[in-house]
Amino acid sequence: MVNRSVIKKLSDNELEKYIKPGSRSVADAVQYAYEILKDRGRDFAPAESEQIEALINQKREAEFAEENSWDEGATTDEDAIKLYKNSAILFFCLFFGVIFGAVLQALNFLRIKDIKGAVVSLLFAIGYTLLQIYIIDYIGGNYMDITDSSFYIRLFFSGIGVVGLSLIRGLMFPKDLKYRSRSTVVPVVVSFLILATIFIMYTTG
Repeated sequence: MVNRSVIKKLSDNELEKYIKPGSRSVADAVQYAYEILKDRGRDFAPAESEQIEALINQKREAEFAEENSWDEGATTDEDAIKLYKNSAILFFCLFFGVIFGAVLQALNFLRIKDIKGAVVSLLFAIGYTLLQIYIIDYIGGNYMDITDSSFYIRLFFSGIGVVGLSLIRGLMFPKDLKYRSRSTVVPVVVSFLILATIFIMYTTG
């Protein structure tokens, strides 16, 4: 985290180094240096201002991409389409189940008008979930009691499901598509309600 008050103590010559094209400073530091120089009366030509602002934007994009390396295509561009991030889909698969993550991925495909991708994602998740239930029941009924380790077993299977969804996305999703992060508040609430309903029906049935 760059402190503006620290940057403000620098001399004009030192601040000038921050805004040069080859500057290795982070985006916030370049932004602060630029603003402080303007406050001190430094007159920037229009072309020079555009160059500095482009440098800041470029650095912000690079920093954002580094922080979201698992979310290929994620951007801060306000004009980009809103989609659920790969990390959100991963979270839903591991925490709620593969079918929940697949729904988010299917919604992403529908958002870009790719019905085939949405159908493939959902069919994979449904088939995989049924297979997972069968395998777990089979192992538990024929070989060993897996009650104590059921959480880890389900987590293992969810991890495999994530790989499957990732392969579908990699094969069918546009490689050059840039997108902004879409809020997962509603999906989280809905998922909790669905799981709570299933739990109540299971315990009272």
